[in-house]
Amino acid sequence: MTHAASRTLPLQALDDVAEATSWLRFPAPEGAVVEPGHFFMLSPAAPTGSLFLGRPFSIGDVSDGAWHFLLRVLGRGTAWLRALEPGTPVRVVGPLGRPFARRPRTLHRMVAGGVGLAPFFHLARALRAEQPGARIELYYGERTARAHTAFQPGQELLFDAVERFTDDATLGKGGTVVDGALASGGSPETESGGEGIAWYGCGPHPMLRAFAARLEEHGALGAQVSLEERMGCGFGVCQACVVTNRRQPPRYRLLCVDGPVVDPAEVAW
Repeated sequence: MTHAASRTLPLQALDDVAEATSWLRFPAPEGAVVEPGHFFMLSPAAPTGSLFLGRPFSIGDVSDGAWHFLLRVLGRGTAWLRALEPGTPVRVVGPLGRPFARRPRTLHRMVAGGVGLAPFFHLARALRAEQPGARIELYYGERTARAHTAFQPGQELLFDAVERFTDDATLGKGGTVVDGALASGGSPETESGGEGIAWYGCGPHPMLRAFAARLEEHGALGAQVSLEERMGCGFGVCQACVVTNRRQPPRYRLLCVDGPVVDPAEVAW
């Protein structure tokens, strides 16, 4: 069983990989187990007037003895993190939440928008180890070429295929990543004894809403998406990350406890 913990870890490195986008790297504590899809809350190690609440980050990768988090500057909290110098202590709370289920399938197809790219490196790494014969595909979309994250050495080798999309056609293929992924063929069924496609998604809410609708049109079952919501605590105390259920009681779920990974068919988009 994975247990969350509050740790103070030094920022090991910060690598810029796209416009306003960086990888943050922290030393991984010995014996800590982090599953793909888990998230952490990052905040100042000591009280500060500039930032009080933590910010949630999916675990991006676990490699070379480090935890990797993909950061895009979107507001005060992410700007504070981006401005840190290596060696600065940071409060790192986790792992938290419900991770991805890794069911045996012949094809795993991951659909990422923006920094929703983050969890798929650790997920692909785990699937490579557990299902070496499976095919792993990544479909990754951004608005412009400047926003596309440059892969670190070895990351692209985790996937059998990588397709990039931009809304303005300045990199890769033009159009939305959802359209591209759903047009790529293959059986939509994901509950057929290992055959078919296992679908995964992570990205902005409008992208995931469109993704869920297209999967439903195709009759796909058992897909998993990691939702992005504002959080204050990560433990279910602040009640900030409420998501409305579509099909199953209870009517509402707290994403930090019952997610962030959910079946998109259960969400009232």
